[in-house]
Amino acid sequence: MKVGYRWLKEYVAFEWSPEELADRLTSIGTAVDGLEPVYERFRNVLIGRIIKVERHPKRPDLNVIHVDLKGRTVTMVSGAPNCRQGMMTAAALPGAELPGMKGQRLEVRDIDGVSSEGMCCSEAELGISDDGSVLMELDPEVYNVGDDLWEALELDDTSISFELTPNRSDCLSVIGIAREIAAMVQGRIRRPEARLAETGEPTADRLRVQIDYPEGCPRYAGRLVVGGKVGPSPFWMKHRIRSAGMRPINNAVDITNYVMLETGQPLHAFDWSKFPSGQVVVRAATAGEKFTTLDDIERTLPAQAVMITDGEKPVAIGGGMGGADSEVTLETTDFLIESAHFTPSYIRRTRTKLGLATESATRFEKGVDPNGVRYALDRAAQLFVQLTGGEVLSEPVDEYPVPIEPMKLELEPERANQILGTNLSSPSMISILSNLEFGVVTGKPATITVPTFRPDITREIDLIEEIARIHGYERIPTDRRAGGMLPTHREPVHDVARKVRDMLEGLGLSEMVNNSLVDPAKTYIDSARHVVLRNPLSTELSIMRPELIAGCLSVVARNRNRQVDSIAVYELGRVFQLADEEPIYDERTQLLIGLCGQVPTAGWGSTARAYDFFDLKGMVEEFLQRWVTTVSVEQHDSQPYAKGQGFTVKIGDTVLGSMGLVDPTYADRLDVKDPVWAALLDFHALLGYEQSTKQYVPLPKFPAAFRDVAVVVDPATRSGDLERTIRDAGGELVEGVRLFDRYSGKSIAEGKISLAFSISYRVPDRTLTDQEVDSAHQAIVEALTKNHGAELRK
Repeated sequence: MKVGYRWLKEYVAFEWSPEELADRLTSIGTAVDGLEPVYERFRNVLIGRIIKVERHPKRPDLNVIHVDLKGRTVTMVSGAPNCRQGMMTAAALPGAELPGMKGQRLEVRDIDGVSSEGMCCSEAELGISDDGSVLMELDPEVYNVGDDLWEALELDDTSISFELTPNRSDCLSVIGIAREIAAMVQGRIRRPEARLAETGEPTADRLRVQIDYPEGCPRYAGRLVVGGKVGPSPFWMKHRIRSAGMRPINNAVDITNYVMLETGQPLHAFDWSKFPSGQVVVRAATAGEKFTTLDDIERTLPAQAVMITDGEKPVAIGGGMGGADSEVTLETTDFLIESAHFTPSYIRRTRTKLGLATESATRFEKGVDPNGVRYALDRAAQLFVQLTGGEVLSEPVDEYPVPIEPMKLELEPERANQILGTNLSSPSMISILSNLEFGVVTGKPATITVPTFRPDITREIDLIEEIARIHGYERIPTDRRAGGMLPTHREPVHDVARKVRDMLEGLGLSEMVNNSLVDPAKTYIDSARHVVLRNPLSTELSIMRPELIAGCLSVVARNRNRQVDSIAVYELGRVFQLADEEPIYDERTQLLIGLCGQVPTAGWGSTARAYDFFDLKGMVEEFLQRWVTTVSVEQHDSQPYAKGQGFTVKIGDTVLGSMGLVDPTYADRLDVKDPVWAALLDFHALLGYEQSTKQYVPLPKFPAAFRDVAVVVDPATRSGDLERTIRDAGGELVEGVRLFDRYSGKSIAEGKISLAFSISYRVPDRTLTDQEVDSAHQAIVEALTKNHGAELRK
């Protein structure tokens, strides 16, 4: 969004320089992105009147012209086709350096025997447009002969670029920015009046409007201007359009662009002779319908597109671009001016699917004032009459079936002061909102009518923010005390996530944060589950990540390639997959733990070793046992783990996730050569369990009894299963179980292993007798034999 500095000064009175204005607007949230001159400076160019034109005696393609500069007459040579007696134009004198003639300084020149004392200039030579085909022509009723052209045209202007947030669509216009300035200077904007000299014939006698698609087009208004002539726009209009970063075309097109820039309401001008039915019908496009736009591109329309038709064939994409068959040409004399309101979400979807970016679509999709349609229409009609010479029919056609009413909110000044920490008076707050053109009815509370050009204001706190930014954020006192009237609501899930991070970092893991957009070739999830972007930045960033392993492997590869020996990381992030039923997208939060390389050693003399499964299992169990009491791990082959090296993690019967050795073939595809041990846990499943609360347990008063048991079992037998059997069989007498030895070899049958456990027996209220301990221990041995086929090792 760009606006000319001088254009703003015509709509609101202020004395700030462009630089100071930029600082002040930025301070209230209407951020200025940059300042630049609209034109490159030139000097020694005057306004002259051609008083005599003669053919060059030796060059039939050139004219010798005599130019009055008020007080003196100079002779120049020109080949411009529009050179004629009586016209006023730009006369550059010797010594001038023109922006369109880089590196050349004008001097008196002899052109085949005729001395030329400078040159009459085109707009391109002056650097004020691209038109170099004819001399610049000036209105004799506006400009004076002999005046300095730079000063007379007020070319010393600055283009102000804004970087607006998406919710501030009201500032996509000169009037919108002027309103912001008016609030700062405690004034009101000078909005141009749309005064029309209408003919007696009503517009409805020639134009009928029918809205068959009110969901996409709640309002459509039109006026007819007849007997006009298409031609160049006056310089003042072209200058303002250029200062806003757009290119002038002709008076009809320029008027619609000018009013859009002025009011924020996009308009469109049609050649009315191309509407033989005399009607406009607004309908939805049919899926696959074809339409050729003004840029001569045939487009396939989405079903939700809003189409403007003449009752039979489409003539424009509503809010997007007009059609080639109804555009205004140099032969157009009768004009249909369209001013409508289109539903923002419909315009955005159509623009995205068609890749159609226009100034109109940008404004409509961010939100245009539905109740500003009529003013913009009348303003455009006024300029059409003024600049094309046509006549405007009376009483425009305005179809508005369900008017959009402004919202009303209540404002408590005391509450506003509590929130801001200020001591503003109620009249001061009311003045700020009134200057922003909010309706105000004073009282306790005050009733504020939110204008429909501010759809971002929906709550009392939004009104308070408006007061804060116009009052000045820098004037709001800073209070570092902990306290206040507004306790911040915090979702429990955020507290859980914080605790999870604290636990994992306490286990020595470092957090990693990876991109949510990934390369589909790098994930192990089947492509049928991928959530694919419609407009990806690149193939490598074309899907939402369906899992976290690929990101972890990328981090491992990057670190291992930089000689990092020990990698212990975690990530808490969202993953996205297509679902089999509604909702079609499944978005969940996963927790990943990844280990690769060597276990950090304690220091000198320590033996280095690589991470293994038990390091990962220990970390997962340590983390989960701080959360819940019972965790089990069972072997289960699944992606992305190597065969026989994948395990499920369960809490009771609930599967919480998986862990194991990442398949080396898959890891190699992502440039990882070393073993990577990873665990994937479902964060949402974890939320269903309360975090364990540690409680003080007094030291035992009675001694423990210890027994060891060594059993010979099959190698596939899991020690965890044996431990559970020991605890179940020993009952409340078993205080602790610890695996302290695993052995195979001499004295152990081939195909068997020996596992030895140390068991402690204790109860809190007495000293156990040998008989009680022996009895419990015998029950444990029998249970191990019965449940696992274990043999007591001799």
